[in-house]
This record gives sequence, structure tokens and C-alpha cells, in this order.
Amino acid sequence: MSIEQQVEVLNALTQIMHDSAHGQYEEMCCEFEYEVYDGGWSVGSKYSFVRDGLTVSELLDDPEDRASSFVHKLHGLMKSHTGGDWKKFVLAIGPSGKANTKFIY
Repeated sequence: MSIEQQVEVLNALTQIMHDSAHGQYEEMCCEFEYEVYDGGWSVGSKYSFVRDGLTVSELLDDPEDRASSFVHKLHGLMKSHTGGDWKKFVLAIGPSGKANTKFIY
């Protein structure tokens, strides 16, 4: 069940990225950093998309900060499933619409 939950979380993050572009784009990418510290955790993000051949860097349009909760949930799911303790990951959607992830440990 964990793989399906991970896919659901990645789909939710992709939707936040899609909505943040406010219109058409050729591709988009977001690097999420996850940090655990004494008594808590934090998430940072670097988001960009390509529109009309130009790269646009913006903040995620996520006033409720749902992305941070999804990243935290994904980290927990993956750590319990594989033992992996990544510090950041990149979620990229290419021109074909295919999603790719890269986890950095």
C-alpha cells in the first residue's frame, strides 16, 4: 500500500505545481528540501516552469502550505517503506507530461 500512498502524495505535489504556473507551460520543476531538527522539521522549495521557452522562477502558490505537509508525509512513507532518509528531492514534469523524481540522500 505504501507505493500507492507515495504516488498519491507525488500527484498532490504535482497538482500544486501545476496550479502555481497559472496557465500553460512546457515543463516545470520543483526541488523540495526536507530538514529534521530537534523538536521539528521544515521544508523549503525552489519552483520554476518554462513558458514560451523562458524559465520562470516563482514561489509555489500554496497559501495553506500543503506542499510542506505532503513532503513530510512522503518522507515518512519512504523511510518506513525502504529506510531511505533523503534530504531533498526534485520533482520534474517534462514536455511530454511525464513526471520524474530524483532523491538526494
